[in-house]
Amino acid sequence: LAAATFMTIVAWLNLVLGKAGAFFSMVLLVLQLGASAGTYPLPLTSHFFQAIHPFLPMSYGVAGLRQTLMIGDSAWPDIGMLILFLMVFTGLTWLFYARRYARLKRIDFNDAAAVSATRSRLAAHLIRQKE
Repeated sequence: LAAATFMTIVAWLNLVLGKAGAFFSMVLLVLQLGASAGTYPLPLTSHFFQAIHPFLPMSYGVAGLRQTLMIGDSAWPDIGMLILFLMVFTGLTWLFYARRYARLKRIDFNDAAAVSATRSRLAAHLIRQKE
């Protein structure tokens, strides 16, 4: 579940921001390593990491693994938060594609300038099919 959540977040960042999204996903990874309390105890970290701890999905992944492997308590609250992160970023990805599909439907595929403006393989493929 944690891996699917991280994959969804990284995919959304890359989809929306392109190469900058890859950079921001690396920044997010570094922030999560410091703030998730997986490698270093949270009370000993700076106030910045303590403040962002509840907003990062790796915090819930680490806490869920701790609960199930070491403490023996229920990991359901952490699983619920990971599912929430997963659903939010899956929904954002769906919205991105729904918006892009609506734009593709409005393009005049007989106009070469409009097709080249989309920079889309799908648009070029649709033109080839019409010919």
